[in-house]
Amino acid sequence: MSDVIVPTSDVNSETGVIVEWKFADGARVEAGDVVADIETSKAVIEVPVTASGFLLQLAAQDAEVPLSAPIAKLFESTEALEAHRAAMKAEENAAAEAAASAGVRATAKAKARAAELGVDLASLDTSRLITVKEVEAAVQGAFDPASLPAPLAAPEDTERVLLIGGARGATQVIDIFRGGTGQTAVAIVDDDKSKWGTEVYGVPVVGGSDRIGPLFAEGAFDAVVIAISTSVAARRKLRELCASLSVPLTNAIDKTSKVASEVTMGRGNVLCAFVQIGTSAIVGDNNFISAYNSFEHHNILGSDISTGPGCVTSSRVKIGDRCRLGTGIFIEPGVELGEEVRVASGSVLLKSVPAKHTVKQKVVTTVVVPNR
Repeated sequence: MSDVIVPTSDVNSETGVIVEWKFADGARVEAGDVVADIETSKAVIEVPVTASGFLLQLAAQDAEVPLSAPIAKLFESTEALEAHRAAMKAEENAAAEAAASAGVRATAKAKARAAELGVDLASLDTSRLITVKEVEAAVQGAFDPASLPAPLAAPEDTERVLLIGGARGATQVIDIFRGGTGQTAVAIVDDDKSKWGTEVYGVPVVGGSDRIGPLFAEGAFDAVVIAISTSVAARRKLRELCASLSVPLTNAIDKTSKVASEVTMGRGNVLCAFVQIGTSAIVGDNNFISAYNSFEHHNILGSDISTGPGCVTSSRVKIGDRCRLGTGIFIEPGVELGEEVRVASGSVLLKSVPAKHTVKQKVVTTVVVPNR
């Protein structure tokens, strides 16, 4: 038996999403076969196997998996694979029986989420099957908003901004505001309970996304920036949530960025250091543009787009909604990317890419040798 590991040196990503399994569960594969595509925050990576054998998938397609753990195992025979599968099933059944004997019935996902959030399933309604939604609701209910920190005060002549997301993206946005944009981050909301009550660069995390509406109604902030840089799906979902609450988005534009004349720009965009938007370009809503991006004249960018650093386009490029670009990408004049296109780091695009397609890069091993 051997493990199938994702071959990545992406230090920015701890997890990835299984975009596609190339072989069925239990199939025979040969050494060198690419068995899966994994999407990280910067690239779509092909996962090859280094030995031959029968493939046991450890996660389903579209599942998010840790990059440090195996995504599959290889066995020398189908008998060995099935024996291991039976052992795994026996462990699951034993855990389920233990829970049942304690009077608790819950879905597998609910059990995993309860373990993550520290929720005692026995404390919930055990008369029926417990779901993830009920586990998360229990966490929300365990916190009294009055016990959480209040948003910061801000000078009257500044725009008070609530950030959604308390990870690295929040530090980028706060740093942009510190450069003198006339905006102040007064609070952060994040659905990760472990962040509640903590601070990011002195800005308090005041609870989850369920507090956006009440805080806005109280007049605690003027507008929102979604400070999640890598997840296109999350950016879209949160933008739609704000729209449903009639909460406005605002732009966060670093002072070193250059927005040329005749540019049309929507709301909720984050432009990090040294971003250039060329003349007559059109930029939609809620895009997170990392440092040193250059979108040349007469480009059209949709909404809910996320990019890594160093993406450069020529003129008349069109990028559709919900596209995700890695690091160091070059796009030739007139190229169009359809909606939900994903482009791996280091790509050079000479022709258009249809909607819901992925531009992949094969993993290249860099060899380090002594100087001569």
